[in-house]
Amino acid sequence: MKKRLWRVILFGFILMILIGSAGFGYHNYRVMQRSDPIFSSGSTKHIPARKLVPKTFVPRKVVTQQPKLSLKAKKLKQLLEPLIGGDQFVGTILIVKNGQPIYDQGYGYANFQKQGFNTAQSEYQILSMQKSMTATLLMQQVEAGRLRLTDRLAQFYPNIPGAKKMTIRSMLNMTTGLRIHNFSTRSLSGSGVVDYAAHHVQFLPNQNHKWSYQPVNYTLLAGVLQRVTHQTYYQLFNQHIIRLLDLHHSGFVMLAKRANWLSTPYHNQPFSDDSANYLHAFHESPANQHNELATGNVYMNASDFYKVSRAILQARFVSVENTQILHDAAGNRKGYAGGLYHEKNGGYWSHGVGYGEESGMMISGDGQNAVIMLSNYRRKDSMLKQQCHQIYQNLMQGMY
Repeated sequence: MKKRLWRVILFGFILMILIGSAGFGYHNYRVMQRSDPIFSSGSTKHIPARKLVPKTFVPRKVVTQQPKLSLKAKKLKQLLEPLIGGDQFVGTILIVKNGQPIYDQGYGYANFQKQGFNTAQSEYQILSMQKSMTATLLMQQVEAGRLRLTDRLAQFYPNIPGAKKMTIRSMLNMTTGLRIHNFSTRSLSGSGVVDYAAHHVQFLPNQNHKWSYQPVNYTLLAGVLQRVTHQTYYQLFNQHIIRLLDLHHSGFVMLAKRANWLSTPYHNQPFSDDSANYLHAFHESPANQHNELATGNVYMNASDFYKVSRAILQARFVSVENTQILHDAAGNRKGYAGGLYHEKNGGYWSHGVGYGEESGMMISGDGQNAVIMLSNYRRKDSMLKQQCHQIYQNLMQGMY
């Protein structure tokens, strides 16, 4: 009787261990699945590109009637109309003065088919403006002592041509000589995107130490981040940016189905037509969504983007000293450092364009004043960057 009882107890104990192990394994699987959007049993890594069907972002929620504007917002809208061309701008404009939003308004349609308007909640792919966040994640590792700005790329990727001749700093400031012309036509994991870039990147010795906007620098920096932290870029971004700042309108475009307010991108055909006719939604391929690792595959609304940009400049992520070091553009003729361009008046600006969308930001050095324009309608002769600069100039001159 006692032997049978002990067998039952032992069997129950073993069963509990097995269930616990399975649960822990599933938990880790789900964590990885959330942290790296391609980490799943349904990975498309080995599926021929022709079977990867591009999907258009469609907001899960729509607003079919724009909310009423306050008297102050109406006056601001009237002041902005000559600058943005009346109904020509499609997207969201956020204006922040002395740390407080004074205007946060949507324009045009988030989805024409659903007759859903863009609003302050609308989310957009921020494109190249993501690079300032990638640079900040990297500077956190410098501050933690896991990395130095003087480290050579060869310490991490010795087989890349010219890797001994470039530093982490020169990659952040895009003064390397790295170029890439071929991109994966298949969806790859974060590590896969970096490995592909490492095997296809070229080095032009006569362009080393000269500024040239080449996103592959930041793709490889994502690989450096993953190697020194033993975490995926997606894990780092979620932990150190989205969760830290409690962002609710931010994520990765590969997980667009989870987004409630991600506006549908549009572009005109023929591209020479500059009218907003919403006849052609833009279809971004799954491969491109992954290829933009660390360089432009995050979506945000204007408010979330401002929160991150302000936190970067106000040294919430790294010390004041390291924030200044990160954005030191000494010797860079374009004033580019750490994902931001220096403005003559002491502020910063950034810009992104692609996949039927465009984004722009102007922000003061202390993060207290800003203009952010996010658009889901790409035109050939877009004036968004110039409009953003002009609105910011007016803001700083006290016109708003």
